[in-house]
Amino acid sequence: MQEVDGTQQPVWVVPDAPYVGWHETSAPLGRPGNTVLSGHNWPENGPFRFLYKVQPGDPLIVYSGAMVFLYRVDEVLLLPEAGQPLEVRQANARYIQPTDDERVTLVTCHPYGSTRFRLIVIAYPAEVPSRYRELEAP
Repeated sequence: MQEVDGTQQPVWVVPDAPYVGWHETSAPLGRPGNTVLSGHNWPENGPFRFLYKVQPGDPLIVYSGAMVFLYRVDEVLLLPEAGQPLEVRQANARYIQPTDDERVTLVTCHPYGSTRFRLIVIAYPAEVPSRYRELEAP
């Protein structure tokens, strides 16, 4: 917890590059709920270095150990963050709240090396194309 404008606010630790962090209060991958993953866009090996290039409709492949999860990007949001009043930052945080549906939410800063904006990518489960399903082990 961190004090912001006189109130205690939860904070999360973003791991150093090149790693992506899973918000412990979010859903596990592949389960109903909002799986929130955060990572830096800097330095050069920042895991979300090029996340700003993602577009709705793009595939998103998430690896967790030996497991692979396929999603399709639905929304890409660029929200003002640095220097914003608490109300704006709290409104931005709605995207990392629990949900009833299964989704993955990726969070980083933007532009490169700056905290001026919060870049949020929301993706929903996608079917594995049949040509790839044939390659799966029986």
